Formats: sequence, C-alpha cells, structure tokens
Amino acid sequence: METKLLIDPQPMDDLRIVLFGKTWVGKSTLGNIIMGNTKTFTSKDSSKDRTQKSHSTVEGQKVVVVDTPGLFKPGKHEDELVKEIKRSIDLASPGPHVFLLVLRFGMITSEELEVLEVFERTFGRRALAYTTVVFTHKNEEYEANIQKVMMQSKNSREFIERCQWRYFGFNIQDKSPAQVTELLKKITPMGKDYFYTPEMLQEAGKPEEQEEKPKTEETTGRRALLERTGLVGIILGSVGGYVLGGGELTSTSGALLGALGGSVLSMGTTALAMKAKLLTDKCCKK
Repeated sequence: METKLLIDPQPMDDLRIVLFGKTWVGKSTLGNIIMGNTKTFTSKDSSKDRTQKSHSTVEGQKVVVVDTPGLFKPGKHEDELVKEIKRSIDLASPGPHVFLLVLRFGMITSEELEVLEVFERTFGRRALAYTTVVFTHKNEEYEANIQKVMMQSKNSREFIERCQWRYFGFNIQDKSPAQVTELLKKITPMGKDYFYTPEMLQEAGKPEEQEEKPKTEETTGRRALLERTGLVGIILGSVGGYVLGGGELTSTSGALLGALGGSVLSMGTTALAMKAKLLTDKCCKK
C-alpha cells in the first residue's frame, strides 16, 4: 500500500504588500480597493508624499498594504522619493511578501521602463523575484488587448520578462471583492517565510563600483606596464637589428632583424616586469 505524504502549507499570519509605481496610474486606488473600498490612500491627503500603511481582513486573511509615493512627480527629486519609499520595508516588517508594480494598461514606453530601473536601483534585482506587475484599466477588454500589446510592443515583453511573467489586470472601476480575491490568490506565496528582507535592501544599497574598481585599477596598471615594457623591448630590438644589420637602417635584413629582436626582447622584458610586479604585490599583501 502506497503512503502519500501530505504537506500542509503554513498558514499566513498576514499577507504583506508594497505598492510601487509612478503617479496617476491608479496605485493608491488599487490599495483602497484591496482594503475594502476605503479612502486610506487618497491623492487629496496632505501626507500623499509619505509612505503609508493600512491593514484589513479579506475572506479571513489578514492583509497589510503599504503605499509608497508616486514616481516622477513634478518638483520632487528621485533621491528624496527613494529615501521615503525605502521606509516601506520597515512598515511591512519583517518584510513584504510581494511588491505590486502598478502600471496603467497600454503600450509600455521608456518612462515605464524607467520605473522598473528605479525599482531595481531601490530594492535590487533580487526584489524582482517577489514582484507582480498589475495593469490597471477601466474596461472589460483587457484580456483580449493584453495579448495584442505583448505581440506588438517589445518594451512590454521586456518589462514582463524581467518580472518573470507575473502580471495581473485589475479593473479599478470594479469595486467587487471577487477581483480582490483573485488578485490575492495569484500573489500569495507558497509559505509565510518567503518574503523580501531588510538584509536584501542593505545588499541592494551597496554600490557595484566598489566591487569593480579594484579590478579596473589592476587591469589599467597591467595595461600600462605592458605598454612601457613593450616599448622598451621594441627600442632595444631595433638598436640590435641596426647593429647586426651592419648599420644599414634601411636594409631589408636590418629591418627584419630589428623586428625579430624587438619582439623577443619585448616579450622577455614584459615577462620579467610582470613577475617582479606580482612578487611586489604579494609582499605588500603580507
């Protein structure tokens, strides 16, 4: 008799969601609908440029939604907004299960791609594994049009591919709870311990230049060394060729001997110089 092992997934204490996107795409409206058609996140709020948190219960599941300031708002510098947006990780402590990257449904332009770039610069590439794109719209023809958009727009395909093909169309004129339930089913992770952490945010904040700089300096130094030693070798080889060629600088034999001697001496002096540099580097590291 075959015994089947049933694995019961751990129940979620709460589903933590962070909303991200530019202004006027329905991001805050989406948050309000998830929260039960409240007016928690409203554009008329005086604190609209602040990251805000709210919680509710949807069909027995506790849900926490954190709404971040919209990008590309006139008069607001990106660095200022990003600093505020990063607060979302603390508000969704111990970390969000999912980022909803909200876009207005339609052809994706360079500005939408820039939204994705800002997202990656803020949270790092690892955050894409926890991201679902939500296309907000106001009609029932989304399902038919989304396929057309994907076929016609290279930007759209690139955007979705980078988010690992996780996307959802949300009609922001439809206030029924059924649509919210469908969205939550799609974005709920396999286990409660699968979420983006503050440590991932710290890693994302480390500049890549610090890792690449030593390699670049080492490569530049070696290139300069090769150029110097190569030049010395060529000069010495040319002089040797001149002498061996009987002092006839314009003769064929003198030119050939000069080139041959230059090549040999160039390789020899380069090898010796490189070995000396490696020994020096080892001594400096000790």
